[in-house]
Amino acid sequence: MKMAFDPRITSPGIANRKEEDGLKRLCQDFEAIFINTLFKEMRKTVPDQGYLDRNMGLDMFQEMMDMEVAREMSRKGGFGLGRSLYGQLRGRFE
Repeated sequence: MKMAFDPRITSPGIANRKEEDGLKRLCQDFEAIFINTLFKEMRKTVPDQGYLDRNMGLDMFQEMMDMEVAREMSRKGGFGLGRSLYGQLRGRFE
């Protein structure tokens, strides 16, 4: 994942809106990864018995679906982790 902002900013305040938006996206991406990890760990607790046999295609689909749901959750506020992280990091550059 490419970092969208430069943490070595020396001038007071975030230099421009592009860097601020990059920081916000980075925090949302972090929250999405965290939510996706929660999904993976919760899915491990569910028994593999069901109507469909487990196979690589089904596992891949579930992983992609979980990641997209996690991204959408973080875009819409999620657990508030991304917003909180953004507030803390933004304050360090102001």
